[in-house]
Amino acid sequence: DALDLMARAMQAGHAFPSALLMVAKEGPRPIAAEFQTTFDEINFGASTQQALTGLSNRVASSDLRYFVIALLIQRETGGDLADLLTTIAGLIRERQKLAGTVRVLSTEGRLSAWILVILPVALAGVIFLISPKLISVLWIDPTGIKLVVAALILMVLGILWMWRLV
Repeated sequence: DALDLMARAMQAGHAFPSALLMVAKEGPRPIAAEFQTTFDEINFGASTQQALTGLSNRVASSDLRYFVIALLIQRETGGDLADLLTTIAGLIRERQKLAGTVRVLSTEGRLSAWILVILPVALAGVIFLISPKLISVLWIDPTGIKLVVAALILMVLGILWMWRLV
């Protein structure tokens, strides 16, 4: 939203520092405060490159770093800054949309993994409630203990495998 606001301000004829101030005054919080700091740095004599690099260092966002790098390259090579800002805003929105889609799709895998982890323990609990004598063989008999240890090792390997897969 902040980049769109800057692009619209620049299309309306404002200079880059003025567009920064507009985002600082009217943009969404908390990024507006960072743009205000950047505007103040430029206004007090810092170069645009220094101020933008400071903005990139203060805010831990890869999207903002893309914006700063693209802006610094554009300042050296020239071109339509408003169009660049609109394009970057669109790319950031698409990236966030894709990340949300991946998160939703991976939720099904995480839920399946939880069910597969809980199911053997729950089944052992049900068998213990129904017939304690039947399941007690697993921790009384030496072969049963070996089977339980092997099952736990395989469950841990399965959990790691599912975690990496999802």
